[in-house]
Amino acid sequence: VYMLARSYGANQWMAALAGTVIPLTGWSLFIDGTAWINGTAITAFTPWAWWAIRKAYRSKFSVASIVAVIVFGYLLASVGNPYGMVTLAISFLAVAVEAAFNKHWRAIWWLVALGVALMLMSVVVYLPFLFTSSVGFRADSSTFNDEFLSVSLSNLLGMSMPTYKPYFTMFGLPYVTTPALYLAWFFLPLLPWLRWRMSRQQFFAFAGLLTFGAFFLMFILGPSQIMMFRWPARLIPFLYLPLIVAFAVLASRGLHRNRVPLRASLSLVAVALGAWMAFSDMPHLWKWIALTSVMVIVLLAAFLRWGKTGPRAFAFLAGGMLVFLGAQLMIAPANDNVANYNLPHSRSAMIEQFADRYQGVTVQIADVMGADFDREPDGAWQDLLIGNMYSVAGVESTTAYSGVGYNKLDAALCIQYNGSSCSLAWGALWETPEGADEPLADLLNARTVVVQQDFVETSTPDGWTLAETTDHALVYTRDAPLAFPEGRISAASEGINIESDLMVDSINEDVVLGSGTGGTITFARLAWPGYSATLDGVALPVEAGPAGLLTVTVPDTTDGGTLELRFTPPGLSIGLISMALGLLGAALIVFLTARTRRR
Repeated sequence: VYMLARSYGANQWMAALAGTVIPLTGWSLFIDGTAWINGTAITAFTPWAWWAIRKAYRSKFSVASIVAVIVFGYLLASVGNPYGMVTLAISFLAVAVEAAFNKHWRAIWWLVALGVALMLMSVVVYLPFLFTSSVGFRADSSTFNDEFLSVSLSNLLGMSMPTYKPYFTMFGLPYVTTPALYLAWFFLPLLPWLRWRMSRQQFFAFAGLLTFGAFFLMFILGPSQIMMFRWPARLIPFLYLPLIVAFAVLASRGLHRNRVPLRASLSLVAVALGAWMAFSDMPHLWKWIALTSVMVIVLLAAFLRWGKTGPRAFAFLAGGMLVFLGAQLMIAPANDNVANYNLPHSRSAMIEQFADRYQGVTVQIADVMGADFDREPDGAWQDLLIGNMYSVAGVESTTAYSGVGYNKLDAALCIQYNGSSCSLAWGALWETPEGADEPLADLLNARTVVVQQDFVETSTPDGWTLAETTDHALVYTRDAPLAFPEGRISAASEGINIESDLMVDSINEDVVLGSGTGGTITFARLAWPGYSATLDGVALPVEAGPAGLLTVTVPDTTDGGTLELRFTPPGLSIGLISMALGLLGAALIVFLTARTRRR
């Protein structure tokens, strides 16, 4: 953000202020910073990509600047968040608009060429998602509005009120538990003091900032879902980025010193509007709202008196960000909409607690979002975990967080996106799925089953032992060892003679077959697209079997051989070819621009 602000003409101190503000804005800190790491990643990479694109344009596409565009553009695109592709595209658009105002038409063609090269390079990131959509679930592609995570224009009037908790629908609770729309305490109150008049050339540069900001403002104020893009409030950081950069550029010119009563009155109106918005949405916070309003006015007056330029301005404005961060943490110590799991903080302690205790594939049946669930580090989390925490603890489990679940298994065990399940999962685990001869627990190669205490009526299944009973969980373990503990085969037709089953690495698997008749082999793997199987080089059918588990069909008669099961992300070959074309395109752009510059 500092580099981007400098490129638009901000001085060092105001650019540093912009770089300080963005990580401390409400959405970046309290929402993305606690719950959406891919949102944090694209917020971090977007200003780098935008800066690189503008640097390339202003340097007339030098070799170094083109390399920077490719590197930072790919970093942004390769996060895998589709919004990253949107911010990258709008960064190109913002610079293209600036070039158009300056009538640099040839530069626009170079920008288009660089954008196409990056798009080709990014296919490898997004193609597997497209090819796996037939077996996984994601929100549909329709356009509608249910006001979920939707921001109104009036909400943005509170962007300079540190203790403003906006009231719009979000996860968990019907309101936001953090100051999610906060930008900076000084932004709106100082607008009347900025030097807005600019030359024609300065406006041309600002046209890119206006384009970027206008696009995301319209997106944020739009419906709650437009095709695959949903929850517009998530784009708040990309509205605030051009706003704070523009502020830094204007503030670098100094502040007006005339018409003080009028400007001071407008500043007070800005503070009052923010306070009223905050009070309207959360009246019970009136003491904090009143306190922070007074503090904003006092700090604003002190800044206008003693800190108008240079390092003093930075000290006042950035220091105020830290002062008000303290107040924000008092009213919002956690993101209670999303990140309120209150999990243990020590990975080593979790490994010590679970890694040796829960052996093999572990199936958990629990509803961690239930009202009576004890979400405390020394409570239920001593026996149960949620999301990807079992992986953190070194346990292989069907419990995981996924925004793209696997439909058949999720339906069989009624697994939710965060790993919770319903009480029906207990019965389903011991039933034989359609098309199988074994219970689902056996097909999963489950060795441990953990059930939330008092969640469902249980009895010990045949072949299993109730190994542990605690205040929060019942732990069942398998009595007999697995038939193929070194591999993932969980069932096979009677006529198939399996001599050995070994993992080649963490993904691929080799099965040695003896002479026998054909049939079906079931693996304790989800049948994601991308699997292939060969028997001594001859391709075998691979399908999604019971509960979505992978099955391989062996020919009716076989003299034995080695069945090789391999996985390659679907579309990888196409993606790598596309990436190669993108890199070749980038190299061609470098060659052509270098030759043009020499001329």
